[in-house]
Amino acid sequence: MNINKYIAFTSILMLGSLNIIAQTPKVSRTLEEALRADRVNSTSYRIYAGQNMQGNYFIGKTVETIDYSKPFSFAKDSIVAVEENERLYFASILAGDTILISERLIPLEGPSNFRDIGGVKTKDGKQVKWGQFYRADALGSIQEDEFPYIESLKISKVYDLRSDEEIATSKDNLPASIRWIHHPIFNGDNSAQMNAVMQKIKTGDMTAEDSRNLLITANKEFINSNLDAFKVLVRELLDNEEPSLFHCTAGKDRTGLTSALLLSVLGVDKETVINEYLMTNYYTLPKMARKKDPKMAAAFANIDPQVMLPLMSVDRSYLEAAFTEIEKQYGDMDKFIREGLEISDAERKGYQMKYTY
Repeated sequence: MNINKYIAFTSILMLGSLNIIAQTPKVSRTLEEALRADRVNSTSYRIYAGQNMQGNYFIGKTVETIDYSKPFSFAKDSIVAVEENERLYFASILAGDTILISERLIPLEGPSNFRDIGGVKTKDGKQVKWGQFYRADALGSIQEDEFPYIESLKISKVYDLRSDEEIATSKDNLPASIRWIHHPIFNGDNSAQMNAVMQKIKTGDMTAEDSRNLLITANKEFINSNLDAFKVLVRELLDNEEPSLFHCTAGKDRTGLTSALLLSVLGVDKETVINEYLMTNYYTLPKMARKKDPKMAAAFANIDPQVMLPLMSVDRSYLEAAFTEIEKQYGDMDKFIREGLEISDAERKGYQMKYTY
């Protein structure tokens, strides 16, 4: 079976069988941040400070409008009140270094993996610009009463990486102000192959190791067979000066590699890129376990969750497989960016100046 089509299949399957992970393995944050802001509810944030960190923070509705004339002292886990669904940005000056933070996860009822990849540290000590690049899972479950919040993010374009078949099952629901762009990483009808694999899963002929190996192979194939699609996408995201979003169905494989390539171009080291990639588990697995679907529960009652879990989550070995393929073919990431993504050193430096601070 074409491995790219299998990724599309598992993404569709993920939407229908969230309930099978009844006992989600414990997951924790993988992206280390000295300060972070998480939304508690629609009218408040909690600012988390690292151990023994003391100082002031400053608030703005954008990074550019942060008011440094009004300092607020933070203690551990400070609560900040906001207007309904208002997004804020925070700055803190510690040891002469300004740290900029905002909420990473965008708080929507439906999507579980809609997040800002800003704030990530680069190798030279800077941060990726907040509010510029967003990644997500399928957006068909967005409610219209959430449109004002999405519009406040100023997203100009949404790049949908799914196939025609995936889109047919769940079209994006977006404000009219956002331009939707179909940019499939792979395409084609694969219903017969999907059914064959589904039967293999149901009959117990697939093991957890088989599932993991499928995704490891898929990430290798992203570099071997789908590089042109990623190359065009990364270039368009970097050339679009307005905020943009990219997503697939689960927001973890095609979206995960896109995020990894973007962050690598902007000078983020490999381990931090992997840690950002692994945050998918932190955001999605607990939400999967909370969802209930009696019909799907019956359909998947006899399927081993340990076989499905590797298909519905991410593992560092998946992304490392893509990195290994890059190193095998190009030697290192820098050469891959120059020759594989066809971004010159001068262009890369320009992107870093534009999208980091």
